[in-house]
Amino acid sequence: MIKCYLNQTATWHYTTGQMNEYGEPETGSKEIRVRWEGKRRLVRDNEGREVVSEARVFCTDPVKPGDELELDGRRWPVIAVSTVPGLDGKEAHREVAV
Repeated sequence: MIKCYLNQTATWHYTTGQMNEYGEPETGSKEIRVRWEGKRRLVRDNEGREVVSEARVFCTDPVKPGDELELDGRRWPVIAVSTVPGLDGKEAHREVAV
């Protein structure tokens, strides 16, 4: 249902959970469809601190806090993620604060 509104493309930068030979986490990136709304608001991060979010992003990919989203050449850290259920009770999409 939300997929028709995801009319922008962003690059999702994420960690794979594996370590390289130097003990650093390996990363990957992927282009994803999003709906990006620039709106400043106050959100709580994973540690419960209040942080200013510059935009909210809607997507269907499993974006998580600690990842980064890139739009128009700027990388934005993911502060918080909320899952939104559909009418069937399964996850319909995610609302991401960056």
